[in-house]
Amino acid sequence: MKRFSLILSLLALGLGATPTLTSCNKESSFVKQQREFDEAQKQRDETAIQAYLTRHAITNAQRLESGIYLVPVTDGATTNPLIVAGQTVKVNYVGRFISEALDGQVFDASSNNRTACGCLSFVNGPNSGLITGWSTATLQMRKGDRKLILIPSSLAYQGQSSGAIPAYTPLLFDMEILDVQ
Repeated sequence: MKRFSLILSLLALGLGATPTLTSCNKESSFVKQQREFDEAQKQRDETAIQAYLTRHAITNAQRLESGIYLVPVTDGATTNPLIVAGQTVKVNYVGRFISEALDGQVFDASSNNRTACGCLSFVNGPNSGLITGWSTATLQMRKGDRKLILIPSSLAYQGQSSGAIPAYTPLLFDMEILDVQ
């Protein structure tokens, strides 16, 4: 009987296992601040990417729904199918900054990978261990393609630094698809 009255007391105080309905209808201040920060960061990234395209007089960029921009440099054979998740992709790449202050500065390149081909192979998809922007962009490419890929920070290293790359930095990759299996 004591236990039953304790449960009733807790429920009366709103401390039971059932959440109050008002908690579902309100956005916590932390969640709201994070959402507002993310929205502002997406706009900053879009502005930085647009500024890069303008500085370099690039007019043939294709914007994906994700916010990634693809600029064709060389097209592979149109008979080659688009890459799909789960395929092993072999690429040559050079990663560069796009901000005006660091415009064009290289932060990484496949030639530094100490492999026989000087390239990088990965299984395309969300569990590739690579930034999300790579998996998303390569789904729009085929063997033989070479494209400039401008990636917003939300699909790169959003809230974390990665060596020479500061957090919240949109990036450019000059990527060539060497092989797809």
